[in-house]
Amino acid sequence: MLAGEGMSQVVRSLQELLARRTYYSGDLLFSVDILRNVTDTFKRATYVPSADDVQRFFQVVSFMVDAENKEKWDDAQQVSPGSVHLLRVVEDFIHLVGDALKAFQSSLIVTDNLVISIQREPISAVSSDITFPMRGRRGMKDWVRHSEDRLFLPKEVLSLSSPGKPATSGASGSPGRGRGPGTVPPGPGHSHQRLLPADPDESSYFVIGAVLYRTLGLILPPPRPPLAVTSRVMTVTVRPPTQPPAEPLITVELSYIINVTDGLPLSPPCDRLCSVLHGAAHPARHLCRLLEVGLTPASGGGGVGI
Repeated sequence: MLAGEGMSQVVRSLQELLARRTYYSGDLLFSVDILRNVTDTFKRATYVPSADDVQRFFQVVSFMVDAENKEKWDDAQQVSPGSVHLLRVVEDFIHLVGDALKAFQSSLIVTDNLVISIQREPISAVSSDITFPMRGRRGMKDWVRHSEDRLFLPKEVLSLSSPGKPATSGASGSPGRGRGPGTVPPGPGHSHQRLLPADPDESSYFVIGAVLYRTLGLILPPPRPPLAVTSRVMTVTVRPPTQPPAEPLITVELSYIINVTDGLPLSPPCDRLCSVLHGAAHPARHLCRLLEVGLTPASGGGGVGI
């Protein structure tokens, strides 16, 4: 059995086990390690996970971060901050999937507890601004459709150049090919395929991933007092790293799902990376200068949750 096919079986078995919901706190930490090993093995074996593998992988993550597991995570994270490690594994897997996409291709995965968008854009021809999540997309869950949480990523932010200088790129592919929603290759029911670069110059493309977690704020290690997670959690990742201009800024809006008390201070990371406009009855709006930031409004209106 090839290494990629073996990892496919591992993910399938892990999904079946977690679906039974008869596991302990230590099993959650063990599952994080399994997902890390699966991701690393896919990379080393130079195989692309199939669409079924990708769906199963994120379904496993969805089971793990379910609100029913809060007490298990509280217990497990006395030993290790497993939920934080899980976020890094998810980020790496997103880029594994994104590196196999073609130019302008995207993938959308929706589960009961998270929605993931992955897309690949030529550095020299980013097609449009990015809004996430697309609430009207077919198959979207009601919790996403009715959510006020939103990411707006202006295409001008996606730049490798220093502010004030034009971006340079070694792109050799045709910007117009393959445009459309797309799916992760190969399709459902197909076996693994040898991982070949979609373009000879991998560095000429951005892979952009965004995740909205419905329940992650319940299981993250608690932030330092007097802060508290009061919203869903959104993460954004872009590789290669960008050097965005001073304007325009990235906008992240996160609505409160827990009652908060006004007047509590901002946490230092959010104060450094983002300015926050908020009101008790409205979503907190973060205007950010940098990517690779996971955001939640903290109690009182602003804080970096991770």
